[in-house]
Amino acid sequence: MSSTLLRLGLWIVLLVVAAYVLHETFEDAPVAEYFSPSLLTKALALGILLALAGLVARVFERGAKVAAPNRCVVCKTPIPKGGIYCRAHLRNVLQREEDRTHMTRVRR
Repeated sequence: MSSTLLRLGLWIVLLVVAAYVLHETFEDAPVAEYFSPSLLTKALALGILLALAGLVARVFERGAKVAAPNRCVVCKTPIPKGGIYCRAHLRNVLQREEDRTHMTRVRR
């Protein structure tokens, strides 16, 4: 969510800058009517607001990741830091891997 807001805000700011350049370059052309200074100002404010909202959301997302305990991928029970599975599921995964790699047919 935060990256979407940030990217959208930055794209809007980029488009406003491009529209401003077009407006200043072709002042006498009918194209300049489409890019009025009040519209460009409002769009720039919107882009900056969205980019700031994205940055704030990113800070809160990172803070939530730090505060949340690690959880088992399968059953979502809290586990010690650095783990992926709880003890029961870790045993299952290790047993499956052991069976997969060591239950091969012996050649004679």
